[in-house]
Amino acid sequence: MIDTRLQLHWAAQAAAGVGRTTLPKQADDSHTSFYWSPERTALIQGDDRAGIRFHDLTLLYGDDEFPLAGRSLEDAFHFFESKVGQKLERPAEGSLPDHPVAHGEPFAPDFGDQQEISDLYHAANQELQRFGKPRCWPHHFDIAVRIDNGDGLTTGVGFLAGDAQYPEPYWYVTPPVFAEGPTIAKSLSSGFWNTQGWFGAVLLVSSRGSVRKFLEEAITAVGP
Repeated sequence: MIDTRLQLHWAAQAAAGVGRTTLPKQADDSHTSFYWSPERTALIQGDDRAGIRFHDLTLLYGDDEFPLAGRSLEDAFHFFESKVGQKLERPAEGSLPDHPVAHGEPFAPDFGDQQEISDLYHAANQELQRFGKPRCWPHHFDIAVRIDNGDGLTTGVGFLAGDAQYPEPYWYVTPPVFAEGPTIAKSLSSGFWNTQGWFGAVLLVSSRGSVRKFLEEAITAVGP
């Protein structure tokens, strides 16, 4: 699944380039983010134009579709550029996990992995709806919400199909950062606390733990 996940991550950058180039820039980079459309089983940008459908690796712009298998990343950017009428901003060098498609190799994801990743993001979107409106962030490729805890504090709750630290799909909860540091971090009945590089709770999908129970426990597990 790792190879297909990386290919989808890179393909999404072309769609994110539409927002990055044509929408008013936001400090949190939300102008590049997506929401999950259950009707289209795809990630779609907030202005409902550009998107990417995972299960068959197809780029979307309004009602127009562009199958990307066998084509290059530049082909993906050119598709969207032909729609918006201007050159799109590319990801900064070294800002994403490397993969041959970033250097001109054609996209060739595994069909089964595509469908599995699509199903995972669809399910994650449904689960996260309980906490707010989920957004998918193209840089880390996570779909997540932020819970407002008041006093400028937030809790991040999200899912992603893997990254360099945890290559397999996982859920995470990042608790508020208290000025005096967390003094309470309750044990979890499933999942574990990550302390390498960032502090938060992690539930690997392969553990088969209850997602809902994990999220409820982790959200309330840390306090001043």
